[in-house]
Amino acid sequence: MANETGFREKAVYPVLFILLLSVVFVGILALMYRSNEPRIDAQNREAYEKTILSLCADSLASLSGQSAAEIQAAYPESYSEYIEALDQDAFIRPAFAASYKGKLVARVFDITGKGLWGTMRALVATSPDLKTLLGISVYEQSETPGLGGRIEEDWFTGQFRNKQVLGPDGALDLELVPEGQAKTAPLQVRQITGATITSKAVIDMLKEELARIAGLDTEEAK
Repeated sequence: MANETGFREKAVYPVLFILLLSVVFVGILALMYRSNEPRIDAQNREAYEKTILSLCADSLASLSGQSAAEIQAAYPESYSEYIEALDQDAFIRPAFAASYKGKLVARVFDITGKGLWGTMRALVATSPDLKTLLGISVYEQSETPGLGGRIEEDWFTGQFRNKQVLGPDGALDLELVPEGQAKTAPLQVRQITGATITSKAVIDMLKEELARIAGLDTEEAK
C-alpha cells in the first residue's frame, strides 16, 4: 500500500495558509479602520480648518488686537467666529472667507495641480481682491521624499507670503531661481535643489488656479 501524503506536506498547503492569514489580517485592519474612521475624519477636518485659520491669522490679527498665535490657539472658537465657507458651486472647489466684524480680510481657496508623480493639493489665502498671495500650504502630494516632497516645508511656502500674483492683465509669471541664489526681483522664488519639475509644478498650479478663480470671481460679480 502506497504511503499517503498528508495535507500539510502538499505544495498547496503553504499557499492556502498564507492566503488565510492575509484574509484574517486584512479583515482585522479593515475592522480597526472602520471603528476609527469617525475619529480619523474628525482629525483630518480639524487639521484642514486649522490650516485655513493659520493662513488668515496675520490678517485677522491686524484688526482684532490679538496676535496671530492667540487667534490660532483659540481654535475652534476663532474658526467659527472668523471663517465662513463660500458657495462651492461658484468656485468649483472649496472656498472660504475670513472676516472681522463684517470686514472681509482674506479669502482661502483649495487648489489642485499636477506634480511629478501625481496630484498635489494646497490651500492658498489671498487678499480680498485676489491680487496678493497671503500664504500657501501644500497639504497633499506624492512627490519624492527629501526632494520634491520639500514643497511642504516652511522655507519654500514662506516665499509666497505677501507676493503679488495677479496684475491688470491676469496672473503674473513667477520666476524660479536656484535654491542658494539670492532673489533680485519681487517675482522670483527659490526652487528646491534636485526638484525643478516639482517646484515649477507649484508655480504653474498657482498661476492656473488663481487665474481661473479670478475669472470665476469676475463672472460672479456680474
